[in-house]
Amino acid sequence: MDILSIFILSLLQGFTEFLPVSSSAHLILFSELFGNSNQDITVDVFAHFGTLLAVIWYFREELKRVIKTYKFYEINNLGNCLIFSTLPILFVGFISRDFIEASLRTQNVIIFSMIFFGVLLLTFEYFKGKKTLNDLNWKDSIIIGFFQVLALIPGASRSAVVIMGAMYLGFRARDALKVSFLLAVPTLAMIFLGENIILGFRYNINFFELISVTFFSFLTALLTIHFFLNLIDRIGLMPFVIYRFILAGILFFI
Repeated sequence: MDILSIFILSLLQGFTEFLPVSSSAHLILFSELFGNSNQDITVDVFAHFGTLLAVIWYFREELKRVIKTYKFYEINNLGNCLIFSTLPILFVGFISRDFIEASLRTQNVIIFSMIFFGVLLLTFEYFKGKKTLNDLNWKDSIIIGFFQVLALIPGASRSAVVIMGAMYLGFRARDALKVSFLLAVPTLAMIFLGENIILGFRYNINFFELISVTFFSFLTALLTIHFFLNLIDRIGLMPFVIYRFILAGILFFI
C-alpha cells in the first residue's frame, strides 16, 4: 500500500471512530475512489491503536481516577460499569465474527444501516435527559453494552449506538458522548489485541509506515474528540444525521 493510501486511511479512522458516522461506509467510499479494495489489515490494527492512544491521552485524568478508585466489589464503580458495557460486544463479536464478515459486510447492508441508524439517531436526540456520567450505574452499563452490540452491524457506528443508548437512559448529550469516549478504551484495546492475535504479531508494513499510521490516526482522533465534545451541545446530532444520509446516497450511486 502506498504512503498516500496509508495517510488517507489513517485520517479516515481517526475522524470516523468517535463521530456517529460509519467507518465502514468511508472505507468502501475510499476503495471505490482509489481502487484499493484489499487494504492491509496491519493498517487497520495501528489505525485503531492510534485512536486508542488518542482517547487515553485526552481522558487521562478521568482514566487515572477510574484506576485509583477502582474497587472490584463496588458494582457501580465506573471501572466496573465500563467492563459491564464492554462484555456483550466481546461475546457477540467473538461468536458472530465469521457470519458478519461473510454476510453483513456488503455495500447494501451498510447503505441501509447508514439510513436506519441515522433515523434512530435523530429520534434519540429528542430524549432530553439530565443524568451525568456520575449517575452511571451497572444497570445502565449493561443496557448501553447491548446497544453497543449493534455496532457490529456494518454501517451502524459504535459511537452512534452508544450515544443513543445513553440518551435513551436519560443522559445529557455531552455526558452520553463521554460514555462513548470512555467505553472506547476497553473496546478499542480488545480490538487491537484481537487483530494482533489474528496477525500473529507479524506486520506487513515497515516501521516508518507503522509509525505514520499510528501518528496520523492519533492526531486526527485527538482533534475530533476535542471539537465534538465542545460542539455537541451547540450543534446537536442533526448534522451527523444529514451527513449519514448524504453518504448513503453517494454509496448507492457509485
